[in-house]
Amino acid sequence: MGESINNNFTPLEDLVLGDRSHPGKISADEFAKTLCSGQLGPDLGRVGFKFIRDMLVGIERAQSVNLTAITNALCEGIRPHATHKRLSRNLDNPELSQNFSDRLLKLGAAQVGKDTRLIVHMYELNKKYARKVEYLPSVENGESAGFRVCGIVANNLGSQKYVPLLASVWSEDVPGYVSDTDEIKKVLYRVSAATGNRGMFYFDDKSVNDDLLLPILEEPNLNFVMWQRSDASVVYRNKTCSLQEVADSVETVYGKMMFKLLPKGVSGTSIDALSAGVEETALHNIAARNVTDLDLDLFVHAGVTTIKSKEAGTSLRLIALKTKNRLVGEVVVPLITSAEDLRSRRALMGLVESCLTIQDTLQAHHTLLERFDPASFRVLTYSRLQFLMSLLQAVMYFEVSVAGGVSVEDHQISSNPHDGDLDRTYYLPDKKSAL
Repeated sequence: MGESINNNFTPLEDLVLGDRSHPGKISADEFAKTLCSGQLGPDLGRVGFKFIRDMLVGIERAQSVNLTAITNALCEGIRPHATHKRLSRNLDNPELSQNFSDRLLKLGAAQVGKDTRLIVHMYELNKKYARKVEYLPSVENGESAGFRVCGIVANNLGSQKYVPLLASVWSEDVPGYVSDTDEIKKVLYRVSAATGNRGMFYFDDKSVNDDLLLPILEEPNLNFVMWQRSDASVVYRNKTCSLQEVADSVETVYGKMMFKLLPKGVSGTSIDALSAGVEETALHNIAARNVTDLDLDLFVHAGVTTIKSKEAGTSLRLIALKTKNRLVGEVVVPLITSAEDLRSRRALMGLVESCLTIQDTLQAHHTLLERFDPASFRVLTYSRLQFLMSLLQAVMYFEVSVAGGVSVEDHQISSNPHDGDLDRTYYLPDKKSAL
């Protein structure tokens, strides 16, 4: 090719600072050159550079991780079979895969500050009819077989932009697998090392089970905040108590009015729904009789106290989050965090708002993720799948942080009433009559 890896690349600061004055001015090809440059790691060699550039450009054009679709999108002017074979062969390079993943994480970590939210979520790559994929769990009881993925995206409260940092994929059949919690910890510590322990981990209650997170309460070197509805015990005032017992006893000294948007036909629930004062049966009842979106007014009040983990005695804070609405009454939810200095209204309610609004960022990310349909992968080895997921992360980074084509726009929970023609559980004066 005669191409130079370290020439004609975009300066790293342009990607880190996210210049929006000319969105889309940096192409996928230029982004690939920067990722492969000496700014972010050791030399990849010409073969490695060409492969990574072709994969990033191909995935972005095809909007798919399917190698056949990527091959067709590249339009190399040679037999598609030859291109497909080259891409598949180069995917099976664990050393290059690790090098590339480290580069992408380094680029994203540069945008993480002290108060940045590091949002942890999980999903599965199900391959119901696949039989030959390496380490794919066997199908039992008619359930889909799949790989688990733990991903982390970075976002600042109130920002419309976010940064995909890392996605790790595994199954229980992968050699060395101990538990899902162990795999999650590996991801957390890798990101923490890359960011210099900046930022705080927020766990998505919709996809990460409470029981998986309980061991993290014993980790003194991680900054985190998580909902916990489990019956776990902690040490409170030198006594062993359940989390719910502690939460029920905490005085909630600060409060504010917030508004939760419930789309018509909504079903199911999650901690953010519960913490917003909506139990599951009430949520179904409200949705069943609602033909338009509903804006629910909530009085949210919180208090904080110090607890210790039962095993290691790690000092933590328990936030009792209470919400009240005339339709469903009051709900109390424990929120556990390693954060300190939460005595002021600004600090405590700021953390509460951060927790309640992570779904806005995840919704934008999941919409983008679904566009690429990662479960459509057609590689047979685990090492190829790992590399493919890192390449997908890079393309999503490009789409969100460089091309500027994706942003966090929907706000399910807000400090102000939601605009629009909505049903409301409160009276909103007509603007014209108020003038």
